[in-house]
Amino acid sequence: MKRLAFIPFLVGIIASLGMLLETDRGAMYHRVVLILVALTTALSAFLTARYFAREDRLFACFFLIGAGYSLAAIRYMLRVITLLNGMTFNSTMLSAMLILQNAAIAIALFLFVRAWRATGLAAPGSRATQTLMIVAGVLVAIVVGGYPLARGIANANADLVLLVSTVGDMVGIALIVPLALSALAMRGGLLMHTWIYLAASEAVWLVYDIWYSLRPAVFAPNTVRGIEEGIRVVAILFALAATVAQRRAIRA
Repeated sequence: MKRLAFIPFLVGIIASLGMLLETDRGAMYHRVVLILVALTTALSAFLTARYFAREDRLFACFFLIGAGYSLAAIRYMLRVITLLNGMTFNSTMLSAMLILQNAAIAIALFLFVRAWRATGLAAPGSRATQTLMIVAGVLVAIVVGGYPLARGIANANADLVLLVSTVGDMVGIALIVPLALSALAMRGGLLMHTWIYLAASEAVWLVYDIWYSLRPAVFAPNTVRGIEEGIRVVAILFALAATVAQRRAIRA
């Protein structure tokens, strides 16, 4: 199970190597890697969902993860087509796909937290400590996404898609602590890895949001983009690791 944690970082490094290519080829390289990563994660999530009956709580969790990353893979494919021949696609369709993608992942993470709470397992630490940790997670989400969200709402010409994406990121960041508490409550059991990898995925998305907002000017644009895409790949692959960990736990 622990070896799964190394795969996202290894592939993330491979993804970032696109920074060594010239701009157009680098963009194509990053998109192809993203397609493979998102598609693999989606297929793995759907495969894991099949281990559960439709009425089981975790069926919906993994199915939504599969749906979310399927939409991501399709969007990346359309971007590759645009890079290849300049063909553009309906902006409303692309926006709807991005909104559904963010909604699916956010709902899936929320359902994971609900599924753990339904077990009745006690989280480590006192109730006050747990509450403080959850509040801290919410505050981090507000700090990271609150300003761009407030600025977008105040802007009469705000992009609805970006606003929804920001809200989705904020929900994911706020759920890092509940997901981590769920993993700790399992006290080293096989299922712990599913929740800890999900929490790791959201933690890396937090790093992605921070990097995306800063985009240090001291680095060349290709370097900034390469690091950005590498971080994104790591975040997606931790979700893949969670799906694989769940199957291994079931078989064990």
